This record gives sequence, structure tokens and C-alpha cells, in this order.
Amino acid sequence: MSHRYRRAGAILLAVGILAATGLPSPAAALELSQPAPAQPALPSPATAPSQPAPPSPTATPAPATTPATTAPAPAAAAGKATPAKTPSAPAPGSTTQAAAQAAQAAPQPGGTKDPAAMAAAIGPGGAEMGQRSARVSAPSPLLKASTQSAALETLTTQGTWSPSFGVKGLDVSGHQTSVNWQSQWNMGARFAYVKASEGNYFINDSFGAQYAGAGSVGMIRGAYHFAIPNWSSGADQARFFVNNGGGWSADGKTMPPVLDFEFNPYAGRTINGFYFGNTCYGMSPAQLTSWVRDFGNTMRALTGRLPVIYTNTLWWNQCTANAPGFGDYPLWVASYPLSATDIAGAVPSSWSVYSMWQYSSTGPFTGDSNIWNGDYPSLQRFAGTPLPTGSFDDLSMTRDGAAVYLRARGWSADLSNVASSIQTHIYVTDPSGKTTGYPWLANKSRPDVDQALGYGASHGFDGTVRITASGTYKVCAYAIGAFGNTLLDCKSLRATGVEAPTGSFDSFGQVRTADQVTLQLKGWAADLANTAASTYADAYITDPAGKTTGYRMSANVARKDVADATGLGLAHGFDYQVKATVPGTYRACVYSIGQNSNVQLSCKSVNVDVNPAPFGSYDSLSLRQAPNSANFQVSGWALDPVQPWKSVPVHVYVQSPDGSNPGYAYTANLKRPDVNAALFTVGDHGFQMSVPLTRAGRYSVCAYAIGVAPVTAGNTLLGCKSIDADPTPATMGFLDSASIQVSGGKASIIASGWTLDPSFPAESIPDHIYVTSPDGIRKGYAFTADLKRADVNRALDTVGDHGFTSAVPITQRGQYRVCAYGVAVSALSLNNSLLGCQSLTY
Repeated sequence: MSHRYRRAGAILLAVGILAATGLPSPAAALELSQPAPAQPALPSPATAPSQPAPPSPTATPAPATTPATTAPAPAAAAGKATPAKTPSAPAPGSTTQAAAQAAQAAPQPGGTKDPAAMAAAIGPGGAEMGQRSARVSAPSPLLKASTQSAALETLTTQGTWSPSFGVKGLDVSGHQTSVNWQSQWNMGARFAYVKASEGNYFINDSFGAQYAGAGSVGMIRGAYHFAIPNWSSGADQARFFVNNGGGWSADGKTMPPVLDFEFNPYAGRTINGFYFGNTCYGMSPAQLTSWVRDFGNTMRALTGRLPVIYTNTLWWNQCTANAPGFGDYPLWVASYPLSATDIAGAVPSSWSVYSMWQYSSTGPFTGDSNIWNGDYPSLQRFAGTPLPTGSFDDLSMTRDGAAVYLRARGWSADLSNVASSIQTHIYVTDPSGKTTGYPWLANKSRPDVDQALGYGASHGFDGTVRITASGTYKVCAYAIGAFGNTLLDCKSLRATGVEAPTGSFDSFGQVRTADQVTLQLKGWAADLANTAASTYADAYITDPAGKTTGYRMSANVARKDVADATGLGLAHGFDYQVKATVPGTYRACVYSIGQNSNVQLSCKSVNVDVNPAPFGSYDSLSLRQAPNSANFQVSGWALDPVQPWKSVPVHVYVQSPDGSNPGYAYTANLKRPDVNAALFTVGDHGFQMSVPLTRAGRYSVCAYAIGVAPVTAGNTLLGCKSIDADPTPATMGFLDSASIQVSGGKASIIASGWTLDPSFPAESIPDHIYVTSPDGIRKGYAFTADLKRADVNRALDTVGDHGFTSAVPITQRGQYRVCAYGVAVSALSLNNSLLGCQSLTY
């Protein structure tokens, strides 16, 4: 590049910085990779004032709370230069495809993450800027194979030259333990960057002294963070950076924070159980660029500025696939020529120029030597330009009757004065392409913003803009600050139709059959915004209990009378039926539904008469017992006079001694010819049902006939009856003997005896043996007393098999306690009797 082009680039940079007050991005210094044009490419400050101009008499009026104005055109749109595309490094190994293949083949990073152990392992300085530079490390094969003659510096260039333009500076880290800041100033350095942090585990112990030292001699100083993207998220490392020196204030002497994003300093290494991956951190281009945006967005939220990105063009092209879209971030490029030159080489395609150039790691300055691509006033403005921040949260469409509005919500704050509310300018481009600006004051309460960022609560905006035509609207929101404007976001919304719909609610009646009663709604509805298409009519029906339910009806039934009378077309009628479930008065209100608004057609009422209730008879209630069960037998008949051919449900409710009242559902579907003959009816209407019970006591059993006809008068109580379920006697029996027997080296307790349940003497009932072992543990064993005991049958004059000889294996030596119980099979038994207990020693 000739000296003339170099100077043209510097002039362009200065002009761009002077216009920074109108830019939404904090990147006031632009980066050069191509010869600069002879004329400035950016607007002068006069074309992009940060405060709104007086309202234009031709502007469309907005609601009273948000008057329309021809506020200045958004500075962001004018201030963003289109980055010139730059070629990737020519080495085959640096292509995107090769990088992707290498990433797939290489082991993936991961493992144990211990921040304290990691900090201890990397030592006092950690990673520093300029990985692969001559000072930090010897040139790697990758760099040799991937760069041309201007890619590496050599030790022979140390301290011998600086570019002939710009403002000189340096960067240091914990590896530069002693810096003579006055000497660096005397050599011409006017700005300095100091490493503050790395990952979320390392803090530069020398940061405070180095940062203060640079400031003490008059340098503009700032902090940088060495990114380890596969260690933790961008947001996490941004917060760690800000909490440990990476903050920024608009004091004119603090450089914006820097993200050092470059070669993996720990590539191929496993440290304390964590494998750090390849030179791209084992991450894909999409993952790396997403990480940078996460870091950058968090930094902007915390400080009001996007960070400067420090990187190497070769590494950026290889690892991010030369990702576009980062032009809002100032660029600090690392490139080390072999000899004195003013040419930094190509920059990544996101940028057309660089803000800073790290041209040497071996002098003339301590640490790394850098140049600011501009003059000293532009450097001061770069350091001291606080841009506003905020968020365009939501764009929606609202209606007030036939009026339609766009509603925009969000917040904005000027970081140079967060105590005050600032303006947010809303630019609305309508479907015809006309753009109108609206200056709003962002002073609504947003406690969530204050809680998250500490800016105060009065920074919200929430306003509306009236629209009068259908189509797509684009809305852009800008935060207006003292030093510049920030584009918060642009959102689009499609509004379809603005004319009010029309129609008629002609009738509201009922259709009755034996199976159902329905409400019938008839009428027509059309949307005047689109009469060629059928629309909807929404009906809201309030039942006799006061509950309102909505129904969407398609208005697409042919109505020739409507077409003839209105010329709106045939398919606009509705004929809709809704099931009525209870008798009484129903009220229906019908609305014609349009794309822009809804219109109530009318409301009508109809009364639905009640159908007779079912009837029947609760004939009998009795108790029936069997082994292990007891139940009530409930019998009778029931029918519904509206549908006499159907068998109706019968519900039985049992009031138990414990106060519970369970219900049981049955169907009256048994033949009752006596009922049919008496009532001259048809169908099966009898019921004979069993209702279970589990305990003795007094019960009340009620039966209900359940109507099956629509809009029935209700369910009919057939009657209630009471019955006593008396308890049955306890079991009886005896533990005749208990002994310990050993056979084949295995010991068992043998318990013998007999037991029976007097309520069911022919049944063999369970006998339960409980054994308490020498260690105090008690276990139960279930058996059945089903052995023949003729002696018991003779003595008790009974039948059945009631004897037991039950064996329980044992292993411990010591004293055992054996108890036997007779377990009743009568569901109403008083209890299970203890047959006896004996003690045994093994």
C-alpha cells in the first residue's frame, strides 16, 4: 500500500470517528484492509444529530402521548460501512472444509473443570496476547505453512521500527512484572492495555499496579480478557471480566474492554483432567461465533459497549470460517511483518479496516507494540464515547374498536447518565414504504431492568402508533444518547385488513328430539376487508346457570338472498347448532369476525323446557356373606319416560359406619315383565346389584335413577334403606406344640395345632406363625390349616379340615418365641384369635 493510500485511510478513520455521535455501534474506529477512498464514506455529524429535529408538518399524527415527528434518520443506518471481503489465508490447511474435518477427527475438549486448580497450574501470568508471536512462542508449523512473508516477525526486528502513522501503544500482562511506564511514555506510547483475566479462573495479580502505572503517566488505559471459549459460556466470562477489571466508564481515559480471541494457548493439552482441544478449542465455527456474541451482548449490557475483538486473521478465518457480521465490534488485528512497513495485511471479512494493529511482540515497547489507526483526538473519542443501550422487547398489534395500533415495548438508558430518562425514537415504515419517526420518552417503570443492571427503574417505553392500511410494517427503535444513538432492533409485523366486518344474527331457536335438544343459530357475516373469502361468526352462549361459552361458526353457507341484496357473494351464511344440557333460558350474542376488528351483530334469547325426570322403585336391601366377602344386595327397577326403551343408570350410595359415603354405578338392564305390564312400556329396567362392605356396623343405602334424556329435570331418589351388618365370632383353635427339628444340618421350628372360623366351619382358614429370633427381630409366616383333625371335628361336632403343622426355618442359636394366630375368612369377624405362644431354645 502506498503512503498516499495510508494517509487516505487515516483521514477516512478520523472522519468516521467524528461522526461517531450518530452511530449506534461503539466501534468509532474502523479497520482498513483495502485502499481507502479519496472521499469520506461516512456522514458528517451534522447529518445525524443525536437529538430529534422539530416535528415535520407532514408527519402522520400519533396518539397524544406519542406525537409524530420527522426525527433524524437513524444514525446507525447511515454510519455502518459495508465491510470489504478479504481473502482467507492461502494455505490448504486453513480452509473451512479442512478445519471442519480436523475438528471432527480430533478428540473433543472436556473433563473436570476446577478454576482454582487451573489458575494454579498455568502460573502467575497465564496466557497472553500474541500466541504464535516470536516473543510468546517459537513459530509453529501451522503458521509456517499458512502464512506468507508478512505473517511472522523475527527477533532481528526487535526495537528497530514502528509504523509511520497513528498513535503508539503497548499491551502487557502478568509476564511483564516490571514496566517503566515513564520510559514507555517518553518513547511515544500514549495508550496501554493490561490483561485483567482469563477464562473464569485467572486474575492478573499485577493488573492493579500496571493499570495505575499506565494512568499515572497520562496514558489512556484499558483491560483485556483472554477467552477460553470451551471452558465456560461467553456471558459467564464477560461477567468475570467486568468483576475483575474489565469495566468501562465514559471518562475519556479508559479504553473500551477487549476480548482476546485467538490461538488456543493450551491446544492439545490436558490440565488437571480437562482436555483443551485443538487450536480452535475443539469448537465449530458456529459455536465460536455464538460464544463471541454471548460475550459481546453481555459486555454491552454491563458496560454499554461492545468489546474490541483482538484476533489474528489466519486464526479467525480458520476457526470461525471467516465469519461475517461482526462489523459493530472494533477490530484489533495481530500481524507481525518481517520488516518495517505500514501494511498490516488482510483483515477478516467482517471488517474493512482495523482500529488497532499489534505489529510486534519484541519491541520497541515492553510487552507487545501497537498502533492506533488514527490521530490522538480520535483515540480520545474512542475511549470516551458512551453509547446508550437498551432492548426493543416486543412489537404487537392492538385494537380499540375499529382502530388498529402498533404497540412497541422495551427500554433504553444512556450509560453516560443512567439517572435520567432518555428519548427512544421509533421509525415506522408502512406498506407503501413511507417512514415516519416518533420521539418517545423512555420513562416508564421497568423494575426488572433496574434489578438486573442497576440503571434505575424509569427507562421503559411502551407506546402505540395508529395504522390505517393492511400490509407489512417495519418498526425500528433507537436509543438516543448524549454521545450517539444505538439501534436497539428492527421488527416486522403483518397487519391484515382494517375495515369493520358486517352481518346479521337472524334467529335463535331450538330443535328437540328424544335423543337431544340443540340450540340453533342462523344468520350471515362478511368481512369487508376481504369479501371474497368466508369469515367467521363467534357466538357466546350463556346457559341458565350463568356460564358463558364461546363457539366459532364458519360463515360459509350459501345465502343467495344476502348476495342479491349486498353484492358480497354467496358463501357468508351460518347455520350452527349447540347442544343444550339443562332446561332454562339461554342467551346468545353473535359477533362478525374481521381481520381488523369484530362487530357485535345482536343478542337473542330462547327458553328450553324441561323433560320429565326418571322414576322407579327401590324394592329390597339384604346382606349376603361368603368366605372372604360380604355385600349388600340392592334390587328394584328404574326407567326414563322420555326414552322408555333405554336401560338407565342407577347409582347407589352407601353411608358407612366410619362416615364415608362411596358411590357405585350400575345399569337397570334386567328383565322386569311385571313393570312392563304395569306401565305398558318396553325395554329392560330391573336391577339386582351387589355392594361390597368390609366392616360390621349400621349402614344406610340409597338408590338413584339417572336420567338419560336431554335437559332432564334431574336424577330421582328411589329411596334409602338401613341395615345392620352384625359382627361374626372370632376364630378359635389351639397351638398344640412347638419344637425345633434339625434335618440335614438345617433347623426349623415346627408349630402344630388347629384353628377354624365359626362363621364358615367347613372352610380351612389361614394360620399365621410369628417367630421372634434371638436378635429380637419378629417375622410372620402365612400357612393354611387344612390338615385333617378328626379329634377336633368330633369334639366340636363340625366338618372340614382344620389342623396345621407349619415349619419355619431358623439359623441363629438362642431363644425363640413362637406365636400362632387363626385368621378369619369372615369379612365381618371381630378379630383373629391368638392360638398360643411357646418359647424354644436352639
